[in-house]
Amino acid sequence: MHVPGTESIVEKCNMLLKSNTYNVLYRLYPEILKRRTLEYVCRSLPINFGVEVTNACNANCSFCGYRFQQRKTGVMDNLTFRKAIDDYSGIGGGSVSLTPTVGEPLNDRTLVEKIRYARSKKNITKIWFYTNLISLSHFNVRDLLLSGLSILRISTCIKDSEAFKNVFNVDKYKQVISNIVGICEENKKLNYPVKIKLYLRIPKPFEDTLKGKDYKLVSQHFNPKDIYILEDGYDSWGGRIAEENLPFGNKIYKIDYDIEREPCYELFRRINVLYDGKVNFCVCRDLNADFEIGNIHQNSLSEIWKGEKLNYIRDRWFSGVVPEMCQGCQRYKPVSEFYNKMHKTVVERYIRNLLY
Repeated sequence: MHVPGTESIVEKCNMLLKSNTYNVLYRLYPEILKRRTLEYVCRSLPINFGVEVTNACNANCSFCGYRFQQRKTGVMDNLTFRKAIDDYSGIGGGSVSLTPTVGEPLNDRTLVEKIRYARSKKNITKIWFYTNLISLSHFNVRDLLLSGLSILRISTCIKDSEAFKNVFNVDKYKQVISNIVGICEENKKLNYPVKIKLYLRIPKPFEDTLKGKDYKLVSQHFNPKDIYILEDGYDSWGGRIAEENLPFGNKIYKIDYDIEREPCYELFRRINVLYDGKVNFCVCRDLNADFEIGNIHQNSLSEIWKGEKLNYIRDRWFSGVVPEMCQGCQRYKPVSEFYNKMHKTVVERYIRNLLY
């Protein structure tokens, strides 16, 4: 819905963001601007949104918290998905992740239908997910690539079957190599409707893998800047995973923050809907949805984001009371860092909220 008069609001906000006046104010009054920006976030909803289309996976990765998940696995039904997307679109929309938690989206046979529905909303700007690509055969590849998907992030190991099993604990190496080549070739035929990125978990020394025939076969289909080698930045999933459990001698990421000083930025930037409609305050580590803050079948995303449960957690953390689940989390970043990096995006998000 168009709101009369918003043209002038958008124009003034854009001028403010680009002006020296804004930069001067930011330098002189950072605390005032910080508080106001946090108020924007709390009032106008988050700038990141995730929908868990499924929490079931076809692998059991050594680096992932999936094996510690105790809640029932399932696939989000279309009505729940549409309610989540409608709510998000209704407050301005933006980017949508389909892998906010531990599931494999290609396990959802209705995935293409869901992506098409989300893309039908003009203010859904980007749709993406991570995948191991094992279950690509569930889909017509052309349909998947033309569904409206923006980015496909493939997480894999390219070395040999033994290394692949060491990471994913399934024997699907040759199938995955074939799937990667196949989807990249089809993407090229269609003139690249989807940005495909490759995230590699490979043994050291990396040079040995990069000289191998399988890597050469796969890498020719990628821009080098879209290939990422992951090392020494792994997550412990709230202390559940030890370094000795990681593949190829990789290390757990170490944080250098005083976690009691201020709340985690996730409480002010992101909301995620689980496959059954539940919303918990941090799907990154709350694998079993023990900290439920709402349910989209009972409340809107806006009501949940501004609700008493989430604000209680925020306020307690500002007072130095850190949720037990968050203690020792490698994903923690202070909310002030979120503001310093994202203040312009937050204002733009606020403007988009005014327009819908």
